[in-house]
Amino acid sequence: MLISMTGYGKAEILEKGSRYFVEVRSVNSRYSEISLKCPKYIYSREYEIREIVKQKISRGKINLLIMKDDSDNSNHEIALDPEALKKQISIIKDVRKKLGTKEKIKLEHVLGFSEHFLKDDEEAVDEEEFKLICSLISNALDEMIEMKKNEGAFLENDIIERVNAIDAETTMIFEMGKARIDEEKRLFNEKIDGFLSDRSIIDEKRLEFEIALLTEKMDITEECVRLKSHLDFFRASVNSPENVGRRLNFLLQEMNREINTIASKASDAVISQKVSLLKEELEKIREQIQNIE
Repeated sequence: MLISMTGYGKAEILEKGSRYFVEVRSVNSRYSEISLKCPKYIYSREYEIREIVKQKISRGKINLLIMKDDSDNSNHEIALDPEALKKQISIIKDVRKKLGTKEKIKLEHVLGFSEHFLKDDEEAVDEEEFKLICSLISNALDEMIEMKKNEGAFLENDIIERVNAIDAETTMIFEMGKARIDEEKRLFNEKIDGFLSDRSIIDEKRLEFEIALLTEKMDITEECVRLKSHLDFFRASVNSPENVGRRLNFLLQEMNREINTIASKASDAVISQKVSLLKEELEKIREQIQNIE
């Protein structure tokens, strides 16, 4: 089953006068990238939070947002850090000096840095609260995964249709290739007869050998067989319960290699047109695979 790398999930709860909100977004990426934004006092558990995400999501660019609103909590206190406030005012003065402006420092300028000198009465998240946050993260991830599965199912249907189309075209190319070799042998012999009035003057065995070499260079049987094998393995991988995005990318490279070889051997206009169709379908599959986890 294919899973998309694009998804969204959220979870929230009101607990002891505080409202907790978790939001997670995921987009496609070659690797696993986790970006965390949360209240400062929760960052002490950043490693554990990242591990929760890694256990459920193997690949993609993931943005995790954790918010806490204490507006309903009358007991919540915010303390002022005087030393930090002095440092922030000093920084603002330095900026004003470097900019060469005489604008007065206003309250809104200072409040823009409030997160640096206003601190909660709690220094670190306690175990009970962290357990609650972890539960919300897990719920948000589960919701996002469900969305990723739904989109993955849509991508899977489209990809399998294109794989089947490539398979059908490959069968036709294979049959046309065999017929073309027989025709090329016939035309070659006709040309020899046209050049020579008496075929007894040439070595028939040598002639047959040269024809065999010529037709071997034109034979696309091996490439068609390998391409069909890759297609079978591709379909089997799509139905695998594992995350197979990287494997499918590798198979696409191998399929492209076989198609290019068929194209280089084909001197028939119809076969060349069909090979172009294979490349078009393969490119469309490649675009879809970029969003598979």
